[in-house]
Amino acid sequence: MARIDLNYTTPLAPKGVPDPPGYFAPASAKDLAKAKGQGLSTDVVVTTARKSTELKLKRAWELALSPAKSLPMQAVMLYFSGSGVQIFSLGMIFMLLTGPLSAVFNILNAFEAFRPTPAPRADGTTPAPSYALLIPPMITYVLCQGAVLALGLWKCSTMGILPTGSADWVQFESRNEPPEWSAVRALIFG
Repeated sequence: MARIDLNYTTPLAPKGVPDPPGYFAPASAKDLAKAKGQGLSTDVVVTTARKSTELKLKRAWELALSPAKSLPMQAVMLYFSGSGVQIFSLGMIFMLLTGPLSAVFNILNAFEAFRPTPAPRADGTTPAPSYALLIPPMITYVLCQGAVLALGLWKCSTMGILPTGSADWVQFESRNEPPEWSAVRALIFG
Protein backbone atom coordinates (compact mmCIF):
# COMPACT_ATOMS: atom_id res chain seq x y z
CA MET A 1 0.00 0.00 0.00
CA ALA A 2 1.26 3.47 -0.86
CA ARG A 3 1.88 5.92 1.91
CA ILE A 4 0.48 9.45 1.50
CA ASP A 5 2.41 12.21 3.17
CA LEU A 6 0.42 15.40 3.82
CA ASN A 7 2.67 18.32 4.58
CA TYR A 8 0.84 21.59 5.16
CA THR A 9 3.80 23.52 6.55
CA THR A 10 5.01 24.79 3.18
CA PRO A 11 2.57 26.63 0.93
CA LEU A 12 2.18 25.45 -2.62
CA ALA A 13 3.02 28.00 -5.26
CA PRO A 14 0.33 27.99 -7.99
CA LYS A 15 2.75 28.71 -10.83
CA GLY A 16 0.99 26.71 -13.49
CA VAL A 17 -2.57 27.53 -12.43
CA PRO A 18 -4.25 30.13 -14.66
CA ASP A 19 -6.57 32.82 -13.35
CA PRO A 20 -10.27 31.86 -13.36
CA PRO A 21 -12.44 33.20 -16.18
CA GLY A 22 -13.59 36.75 -15.53
CA TYR A 23 -10.85 37.55 -13.02
CA PHE A 24 -8.65 40.49 -13.85
CA ALA A 25 -6.01 41.68 -11.45
CA PRO A 26 -6.37 45.35 -10.50
CA ALA A 27 -4.05 47.66 -12.40
CA SER A 28 -1.93 50.12 -10.48
CA ALA A 29 1.16 52.15 -11.22
CA LYS A 30 3.28 49.27 -9.91
CA ASP A 31 1.52 46.81 -12.23
CA LEU A 32 2.00 49.19 -15.16
CA ALA A 33 5.74 49.44 -14.44
CA LYS A 34 5.97 45.66 -14.13
CA ALA A 35 4.08 45.25 -17.41
CA LYS A 36 6.54 47.57 -19.18
CA GLY A 37 9.42 45.56 -17.70
CA GLN A 38 7.91 42.31 -18.99
CA GLY A 39 7.32 43.75 -22.42
CA LEU A 40 3.51 43.90 -22.14
CA SER A 41 1.78 46.85 -23.71
CA THR A 42 -0.15 49.35 -21.66
CA ASP A 43 -3.25 48.47 -23.67
CA VAL A 44 -3.41 45.11 -21.91
CA VAL A 45 -3.27 46.80 -18.51
CA VAL A 46 -5.88 49.40 -19.51
CA THR A 47 -8.18 46.67 -20.89
CA THR A 48 -7.79 44.72 -17.67
CA ALA A 49 -8.66 47.82 -15.63
CA ARG A 50 -11.70 48.50 -17.82
CA LYS A 51 -13.00 44.93 -17.46
CA SER A 52 -12.44 45.09 -13.72
CA THR A 53 -14.46 48.31 -13.58
CA GLU A 54 -17.29 46.74 -15.57
CA LEU A 55 -17.39 43.77 -13.21
CA LYS A 56 -17.41 46.04 -10.17
CA LEU A 57 -20.27 48.12 -11.60
CA LYS A 58 -22.27 44.98 -12.29
CA ARG A 59 -21.80 43.87 -8.69
CA ALA A 60 -22.73 47.38 -7.47
CA TRP A 61 -26.04 47.17 -9.36
CA GLU A 62 -26.69 43.77 -7.77
CA LEU A 63 -26.15 45.31 -4.34
CA ALA A 64 -28.36 48.28 -5.22
CA LEU A 65 -31.29 46.07 -6.22
CA SER A 66 -30.94 43.54 -3.38
CA PRO A 67 -33.37 45.36 -0.99
CA ALA A 68 -36.06 45.31 -3.70
CA LYS A 69 -35.56 41.57 -4.19
CA SER A 70 -36.24 40.91 -0.51
CA LEU A 71 -39.35 43.13 -0.43
CA PRO A 72 -41.93 40.42 -1.38
CA MET A 73 -40.60 38.03 1.25
CA GLN A 74 -40.80 40.74 3.92
CA ALA A 75 -44.36 41.62 2.84
CA VAL A 76 -45.44 37.98 3.22
CA MET A 77 -43.80 37.80 6.65
CA LEU A 78 -45.64 40.96 7.73
CA TYR A 79 -48.92 39.55 6.45
CA PHE A 80 -48.49 36.37 8.49
CA SER A 81 -47.48 38.29 11.62
CA GLY A 82 -51.00 39.68 11.93
CA SER A 83 -52.35 43.13 12.66
CA GLY A 84 -52.36 42.91 16.44
CA VAL A 85 -49.79 44.58 18.64
CA GLN A 86 -47.62 41.64 19.72
CA ILE A 87 -43.94 41.34 20.46
CA PHE A 88 -43.27 39.42 17.23
CA SER A 89 -44.96 42.04 15.06
CA LEU A 90 -43.22 44.88 16.87
CA GLY A 91 -39.85 43.17 16.47
CA MET A 92 -40.38 42.80 12.74
CA ILE A 93 -41.48 46.41 12.41
CA PHE A 94 -38.47 47.56 14.41
CA MET A 95 -36.17 45.72 12.02
CA LEU A 96 -38.01 47.12 8.99
CA LEU A 97 -37.69 50.66 10.28
CA THR A 98 -34.11 50.60 11.56
CA GLY A 99 -32.55 48.42 8.85
CA PRO A 100 -33.06 50.82 5.93
CA LEU A 101 -31.99 53.83 8.00
CA SER A 102 -28.72 52.21 9.06
CA ALA A 103 -28.13 50.98 5.49
CA VAL A 104 -28.55 54.48 4.06
CA PHE A 105 -26.26 55.99 6.68
CA ASN A 106 -23.58 53.37 5.87
CA ILE A 107 -23.93 53.58 2.09
CA LEU A 108 -20.29 54.52 1.51
CA ASN A 109 -19.09 51.48 3.44
CA ALA A 110 -21.44 49.25 1.45
CA PHE A 111 -20.16 50.51 -1.91
CA GLU A 112 -16.49 50.84 -0.92
CA ALA A 113 -15.54 47.50 -2.48
CA PHE A 114 -17.08 48.52 -5.80
CA ARG A 115 -15.13 51.72 -6.39
CA PRO A 116 -13.88 51.43 -9.96
CA THR A 117 -10.23 50.99 -10.68
CA PRO A 118 -9.26 53.93 -12.90
CA ALA A 119 -7.20 53.29 -16.00
CA PRO A 120 -3.59 54.42 -15.77
CA ARG A 121 -2.70 57.65 -17.49
CA ALA A 122 -0.20 57.94 -20.32
CA ASP A 123 2.52 59.16 -17.95
CA GLY A 124 2.19 56.00 -15.84
CA THR A 125 0.35 57.52 -12.86
CA THR A 126 -2.95 56.13 -11.66
CA PRO A 127 -5.66 58.56 -10.50
CA ALA A 128 -7.43 57.98 -7.20
CA PRO A 129 -10.62 55.90 -7.38
CA SER A 130 -13.85 57.90 -7.09
CA TYR A 131 -17.53 57.25 -6.46
CA ALA A 132 -18.65 59.07 -9.64
CA LEU A 133 -19.64 55.91 -11.54
CA LEU A 134 -21.43 54.55 -8.47
CA ILE A 135 -23.91 57.42 -8.12
CA PRO A 136 -26.77 55.74 -10.10
CA PRO A 137 -26.49 52.45 -8.14
CA MET A 138 -26.32 54.43 -4.88
CA ILE A 139 -29.49 56.37 -5.74
CA THR A 140 -31.24 53.11 -6.63
CA TYR A 141 -30.05 51.61 -3.34
CA VAL A 142 -31.50 54.54 -1.37
CA LEU A 143 -34.83 54.27 -3.25
CA CYS A 144 -35.06 50.53 -2.60
CA GLN A 145 -34.29 51.08 1.08
CA GLY A 146 -37.03 53.74 1.06
CA ALA A 147 -39.46 51.12 -0.27
CA VAL A 148 -38.55 48.81 2.63
CA LEU A 149 -39.08 51.71 5.06
CA ALA A 150 -42.45 52.49 3.45
CA LEU A 151 -43.48 48.84 3.92
CA GLY A 152 -42.63 49.13 7.62
CA LEU A 153 -44.58 52.38 7.97
CA TRP A 154 -47.56 50.83 6.18
CA LYS A 155 -47.52 47.96 8.67
CA CYS A 156 -47.39 50.47 11.54
CA SER A 157 -50.41 52.21 10.04
CA THR A 158 -52.40 48.98 9.69
CA MET A 159 -51.60 48.07 13.29
CA GLY A 160 -52.83 51.47 14.44
CA ILE A 161 -49.63 52.64 16.09
CA LEU A 162 -49.10 55.60 13.76
CA PRO A 163 -50.93 58.79 14.75
CA THR A 164 -52.90 59.38 11.55
CA GLY A 165 -56.37 60.37 12.76
CA SER A 166 -57.61 63.52 14.48
CA ALA A 167 -58.37 61.53 17.65
CA ASP A 168 -54.65 60.79 18.01
CA TRP A 169 -53.90 64.50 18.42
CA VAL A 170 -56.70 65.48 20.86
CA GLN A 171 -54.27 66.09 23.70
CA PHE A 172 -52.55 68.84 21.71
CA GLU A 173 -55.74 70.65 20.71
CA SER A 174 -56.99 73.60 22.73
CA ARG A 175 -60.61 74.27 23.58
CA ASN A 176 -62.27 77.25 22.04
CA GLU A 177 -63.96 79.83 24.22
CA PRO A 178 -67.73 79.46 24.09
CA PRO A 179 -69.45 82.33 22.27
CA GLU A 180 -71.67 83.13 25.27
CA TRP A 181 -72.18 82.14 28.87
CA SER A 182 -75.35 81.62 30.82
CA ALA A 183 -76.59 84.26 33.25
CA VAL A 184 -76.20 81.91 36.21
CA ARG A 185 -72.50 81.49 35.52
CA ALA A 186 -72.04 85.24 35.25
CA LEU A 187 -73.67 85.68 38.68
CA ILE A 188 -71.54 82.97 40.31
CA PHE A 189 -68.12 83.77 38.79
CA GLY A 190 -68.63 87.42 38.11
